[in-house]
Amino acid sequence: MTNWGSMLYYCPMTVIEKFRSDVERSIKHNRAENNGRYDAAKACDYIQNLFLRNCIVSEGIARSVIFYWRDTYIDHSEDFSNEPKSENIDRLCAFLSFLNDADEGEEILNDDDLQELNDAINDEAETMPLEQLQVLMGKLVDRGAL
Repeated sequence: MTNWGSMLYYCPMTVIEKFRSDVERSIKHNRAENNGRYDAAKACDYIQNLFLRNCIVSEGIARSVIFYWRDTYIDHSEDFSNEPKSENIDRLCAFLSFLNDADEGEEILNDDDLQELNDAINDEAETMPLEQLQVLMGKLVDRGAL
């Protein structure tokens, strides 16, 4: 007889879940390294580099998107010293999901976000692999951004 209560189930993290976990862990480490004082600018710099390492599209698109996220949602926040807040981490995960075609939490992206994605993709369209371009443009069409 099998004892189901004692069985462990392994459920691997998705790339987006792993990214979120790494972001949250980096924020905790930031506080710990600074004796409980949080350095938002340093944390956001680390998160920015983490995003660039995890994004599978061209570096030009990834840089455009991360700079947009930081300028729009972080640097002009009324509470910059506590950024990125949970909702801004969610949005960054949605951007990564969109660009990596992971379909996780992308509904949070608004019209301005989608326009930024469209602009970034169009700027790099000539140098992108055709299949990747088709997938990303198809996602924009599905969301009504074109």
